[in-house]
Amino acid sequence: MNTYKIKLADGLALLLLLVSYVSPFFANKIKVNINVLTMLINCYIIAYLAYNISFADSKKVLLMALPLIVYGTFIIFYTKGFKLTVDKYLLTDIQYLIVNFFDVIFVVFVFFIIELILSRILGSNITSVIAFLGLLLYLAMHNTYYIPFDFYYKDLLVYFAFYVLATRINPAKSINKFLYPLAIILFVGEVYLVYSKNFYLGIYFSLFILTYIILKGDCEVGTRSFGKYLTFAYIYPYKLIYILLAGIIDASTLIVTVMAILVTFFLGEILFKLKMKFLDYILIGVH
Repeated sequence: MNTYKIKLADGLALLLLLVSYVSPFFANKIKVNINVLTMLINCYIIAYLAYNISFADSKKVLLMALPLIVYGTFIIFYTKGFKLTVDKYLLTDIQYLIVNFFDVIFVVFVFFIIELILSRILGSNITSVIAFLGLLLYLAMHNTYYIPFDFYYKDLLVYFAFYVLATRINPAKSINKFLYPLAIILFVGEVYLVYSKNFYLGIYFSLFILTYIILKGDCEVGTRSFGKYLTFAYIYPYKLIYILLAGIIDASTLIVTVMAILVTFFLGEILFKLKMKFLDYILIGVH
C-alpha cells in the first residue's frame, strides 16, 4: 500500500475543501453558521493559492487557470445538451457557473491580475496598504453605520487582504514563537465572544496569524506534492465529477457528494502517479 506525505499547508487546504462540501448537510445540527464557516474556509484557501502563485512565474499561473476554461466550457455544454448556442443567456450561464462552482479559484485569478497591476504601478507596499484599507472598510461596513453604502460582495475586501498577505510571506524554517500563543489566545477570545456574547466582528483575526504561521512554515512550496495534487483535484475536477454523478445516479445529495469525493481522490492519486505534465495542467492546473 502506498503512503504519501502531506504537508500541513496542503493538508489543511484539502481538509477545509472537504469540510466545505459536506458542512451544508450538518451545519444546523452542530449549530455552526454556514456563512461564517464558508468565509473562514475561503480566506485560507485563497491565501493558500496566493502563496503558491507567488512562487510561480506568469506562464504557470496561466496554466493553473487552464482547467477553469476546460471544465467551465464542458459544464456549460453538458447542461445545454452539448448544443452550441450563443444567446443572451450565455453570460447568465457563465455567471452561474462561476458563482456556484468555481467562485474561489476565479476570485484568486482576478486578484492575481489586480495585485499585479497595482504592484507594477504603485509598488508592493502601497498595494499592501490598499488591501489593509479595504479590510478596514469591510469592518466599518459590518460593525458601524458610519459608511453610507454597502454592497453584497463586501467579503471580497477580506479575501483580497488574505491574498495580499499570502503573497508577502517568505518561507522560513523557524517562526517567532510568540505568534503561537498569540494566535491561540486570540482565537479562544473570538470564539468566546461569538458563542457567549453573540458578538462577531465579521472576521476571525486569529485566522490571519494562523494562516501566516502555516504558510510561512511551508518551505517546499514549489515542489511537487501529493497534497497539492489532491487539493487542486478537489478545486477543479470534483465539480464536474459531482455534476456527472448527480445526473446518472438516483441518490441523495449527500451520497452523491461522498461518491464524488472518493472518485476525485482516486483521480488525484492516478494523476500523481502518472506524472504526465500535459494531463496535469489540463485536469488540475499544476504539475
